[in-house]
Amino acid sequence: MTAATPDVHTARRRYVVVGVVAPLVITAIAVVLMLAWLPEVPSSVAMHWSGDGPDGFAPAWTVPLFTAALGAGITALFAVMVLAPARDGAWGPTSRLLGAVVLGTSVLLGVTLTWSFGMQRGLEDAHDAPSVLMPLAVGFGAGLLAGVAGWFAQPHVVTSGGTASTLRAVAALTLDPGERAVWVRTTTMSRVAMLGITAGIVALALGTVALGVTGSDAWWIMFATALLLLVLACTTFVFRVRVDRAGLTVRSAIGVPRFRIALDDIAEVGVTSVNPTAEFGGWGIRIGLDGRFGIVLHSGEALQVARRDGRIFVVTVDDAATAAALLEAMIGMTRTQSA
Repeated sequence: MTAATPDVHTARRRYVVVGVVAPLVITAIAVVLMLAWLPEVPSSVAMHWSGDGPDGFAPAWTVPLFTAALGAGITALFAVMVLAPARDGAWGPTSRLLGAVVLGTSVLLGVTLTWSFGMQRGLEDAHDAPSVLMPLAVGFGAGLLAGVAGWFAQPHVVTSGGTASTLRAVAALTLDPGERAVWVRTTTMSRVAMLGITAGIVALALGTVALGVTGSDAWWIMFATALLLLVLACTTFVFRVRVDRAGLTVRSAIGVPRFRIALDDIAEVGVTSVNPTAEFGGWGIRIGLDGRFGIVLHSGEALQVARRDGRIFVVTVDDAATAAALLEAMIGMTRTQSA
């Protein structure tokens, strides 16, 4: 484990202010205002609008509860994603960006939900609620400004991320002529990432049930989103990594997606160390800020392969050094046979 530098400590403290304290304060202010306004709004308030006006409703007391759960949930999820890996001294532009995103999202939600709730004070029937376009426009603008401010309020610190980590070359394994060898490993997403994704799916499922109970036609949108996330989770939680005479194959546990790099398409092989949040902005099938593409399921050792056209593929997997050594041996045999 690498000790965090003073710069990383500063970046973490600033993230806590921008991405944790400020969003929680904004959420708390929104909830307090809603609770104060509860006696003045209809028992059932508008929660969704279409071109013809309000078309989705919910008990008024659920709105402050939903706002608190959503604001605190988003803040906590991103805090775990960013601050937990930072204990190893890793920090990059993505960590800074996520702090700005949390702040901007909190402002957007706080302004929009509070305004749309407050404008129903004094109404007898929530069907008479005015258009939500103004709260949405102001909320989006305020959220954008807050996000930009949150970005500049954090220091520019890069200990990883933004550029490819130092690649460690590995000596080729020694194989006898005609000898066959296969290397296979299973790589699994970290528990933190799986818990975060699962929590998000569960939250969407509960939101779908809540909208269905209130009779809103928007329930199917959340249902479709939750179903899509569930499918994506099933395809990205576990991958099988294989090195053989066909090259490198990385396949999801359910068969798709599948990635293959042939031996004659490989220009360079090595081992690197990856921090998902700092370098790739999270876990799963990712594209890094430096252009690398890969399967990033956890922190630590990764196999990195550079193609002949310059594209770089990364997969986090244990015993990556053996995989790299076998690939080097296979590539050498292929070139010898072609000569």
